[in-house]
Amino acid sequence: MLLLLLSCARHPAPDQRHHIGGIRPADLIVPSGWKGEPLPAVFLLHGLSSSARNQDRYMRFSRLVDELDFLLVLPDGMERSQDGLAAWNATDACCSPDGVDDVAYLSGLMDELEGMGATGFYFTGHSNGGFMSYRMACERPERIAAIASLAGATWLEAPDCAADAPVDILQIHGSDDATVPYAGRPGKYPGARETAARWAARAGCAPPVAAAELSLVLRPGAETLREVWQCSPPHRVELWTIEGAGHIPLVSGDYAREVVGWLLAEH
Repeated sequence: MLLLLLSCARHPAPDQRHHIGGIRPADLIVPSGWKGEPLPAVFLLHGLSSSARNQDRYMRFSRLVDELDFLLVLPDGMERSQDGLAAWNATDACCSPDGVDDVAYLSGLMDELEGMGATGFYFTGHSNGGFMSYRMACERPERIAAIASLAGATWLEAPDCAADAPVDILQIHGSDDATVPYAGRPGKYPGARETAARWAARAGCAPPVAAAELSLVLRPGAETLREVWQCSPPHRVELWTIEGAGHIPLVSGDYAREVVGWLLAEH
């Protein structure tokens, strides 16, 4: 079923795919006919052992660049020496390639994109890519407007996140995730709710309330519970819990639209 869905996904036309990043290139997917007018840039960061293109095949963000009018950045992590798996040097829990400064690499891509007309930066990622999105929010809060993490988490120790400004946070997590447990892993990283709550505290938000449920995976009905922290505008913090989902939920086409729509809602 998943392979069939991936094979049916619309692929960007050749003139929509570009390369940035020099000796460590990343794919840049642009809307049809884009001539450099100012647009927001969304970074999609893959999980451990995956790749940028495979992550996009799974989540299908590229099919939305025309509809939602944004730049999609598809960078790749570096191979780890111990096992050759592509990874991001995110938090101390997940999943460091030796001596790689991915904060500098991704910051360099943002610099390049600013010169091309990007007007704001948004990060989303799965698992290791979610951990890396949190690291970017911690270390570059002045540049990043919002992140959305699926099955990722922030630093174990709150002081290790040095952000002195809020970043809009959307934490998405399967309730039955056995790889990166929803409740966190003692001594490694906090749980999904604790991760979101720390950012809500940084923004001075009141406790969360339940909001309308969503349908993000390929099964009937609305299975995703939403908790929305009560923040003063423009700050936003939400937790989306996919009931019964594991580490790699079988997401529907609505997943990408809901996530990108949330990221860019305040742009």
